[in-house]
Amino acid sequence: MKLLLAIPTLENVPVEFLASLIHLVEHLKDEGTDFSIRMESNTLVYFAREELVRYALVHRFTHVLWLDSDMVFTPEIVEDLMFSGKEIVTGIAHSRRPPYSSCIFTEIYPGVQKWKGEYPKSTFEIAACGMACCLMSTEVLSAVHDKFGMAFQPTPEYGEDVAFCWRASQCGYKIWAEPGVRVGHVGRRVIYPEDWEGDK
Repeated sequence: MKLLLAIPTLENVPVEFLASLIHLVEHLKDEGTDFSIRMESNTLVYFAREELVRYALVHRFTHVLWLDSDMVFTPEIVEDLMFSGKEIVTGIAHSRRPPYSSCIFTEIYPGVQKWKGEYPKSTFEIAACGMACCLMSTEVLSAVHDKFGMAFQPTPEYGEDVAFCWRASQCGYKIWAEPGVRVGHVGRRVIYPEDWEGDK
């Protein structure tokens, strides 16, 4: 595995994210993982993501771990996501504002993304997800880019992350969620999945 930690960002990142990233880097070094970090700053997140896709493909990484720059996560996140054996797999993240809704979706259709039900105990298929903590093979990125000429550009119906998932599904890939991987979203406080107040 040749891993890229791909981090789109604005100008500043929270100290909680930096602490998590430092612990992840130390752990990957201890494990002997071949990895690089790339942060791309842009006020339009999808521009930053597209640049990170190009970088991953040009430099022949085998996997990309997308990390939003306002998340906290464990040092073992790569192994925990890799364990599923899936080509696209996300951890469980929730939005940082009430009602702290899920960032994974069991169904999508133009203008709407929904999560229904409780999280299963084991890896489960979803329709789409945010890229808060998503691991994927660069084979997926290459296929999406070849078919559509872009990966993350939003559409009139979907924001950039869901648009990517829709494109990946059109290329024959499934998207999965790993319930054992929980990440926190840094807001005024760290938001975990159990803080979800339910959809209003």
